[in-house]
Amino acid sequence: MLGPKVQRLLWIGMTASPLLVGCASRERAVVNFAYAVEPAKGLPPGMETIAVMPAKVGETTDPKWSEISVTILQSLINESRGKFGAKITVTERRDTQAVFDEADLAAAGLSTKKGGGGGQLIGAEGYLLSNIEVKVEKHVGKQRTLAGLDLSGWGGGRRGGGSVSAQTEEVETVTRNMTVKVSFKLVDSGNGKVWEYFSPRTYSATEKTKASPIFGSSSTEADLTPADKIIGSLVERGAREFVSMLMPCRIDVEAEIESSGNANCAQGVRYLRAESYREALGAFQAALAENPNDHQAAYGAGLAGEAMGNLESAMHNYKTACAGADDPVYAEARDRVKTYGSRVRKGG
Repeated sequence: MLGPKVQRLLWIGMTASPLLVGCASRERAVVNFAYAVEPAKGLPPGMETIAVMPAKVGETTDPKWSEISVTILQSLINESRGKFGAKITVTERRDTQAVFDEADLAAAGLSTKKGGGGGQLIGAEGYLLSNIEVKVEKHVGKQRTLAGLDLSGWGGGRRGGGSVSAQTEEVETVTRNMTVKVSFKLVDSGNGKVWEYFSPRTYSATEKTKASPIFGSSSTEADLTPADKIIGSLVERGAREFVSMLMPCRIDVEAEIESSGNANCAQGVRYLRAESYREALGAFQAALAENPNDHQAAYGAGLAGEAMGNLESAMHNYKTACAGADDPVYAEARDRVKTYGSRVRKGG
């Protein structure tokens, strides 16, 4: 058994290290909710069948993303059809050239005139084309970590004369940053014109980012690594934004939040954890009344408002959070509401 002096030194070391013990007054929660949005533009008149072509991939992009992108787009389109009644069907894939761009379509007769041989072969009024660029950067660094305690002189029942020292060691740390650039086009096979083109900003994530639940349910994704699943989530984000411009779409939100040291902010996080969004909003507003610069309370208020469908309130609070701290999580929430806020479907 350690003597009182050793116990006191251990206690001091533990309370002084933020790696071992967190602030007891802070609360954490993972918030999940979803809502449906109306399309921004809709489909061309008379378009009822779409063929999803394999994606064109960049030189450094694994070819597997060509087919995985098709799976993602088909899943989103079928979801819109099944859940929201979108009058659109995805054609069955056939043996086609792996990469299609406008030149390929013209050469194949898929975008020249209505009723052309290509159109009859595929049996679709529209073609979805996509381009995916994936980049993974590996960063290797060093970090000092607590290796253990040297209890020299305190063993064997001795009660004095020993020494206690914390030992650290340098370990290698590896972080992978993933960026994805996507673009999508819907081509009307009747006239060969691009009905909608979408090329959003570059999406980025690290290994700490959580993957979308859309993955892991099919054999196509069975062998994906954890990093692959995160990349897939970024591809899905772009695909979902694109599909939502053409047909009704569900927007899923999963967010992590940690409270500030404010008691009302901590209570708000507890309410979020219990899915009591109205009460959470009130608690966060009370925290902001005490400290208008509490960006964590502002972010929590934004989540509560967005979960309740009050997108105007959510946008205001997300902007407040962004002004209070340069956090990409806040910016992503703000941009999400900016993209979908005016198109939230009434009645869910």
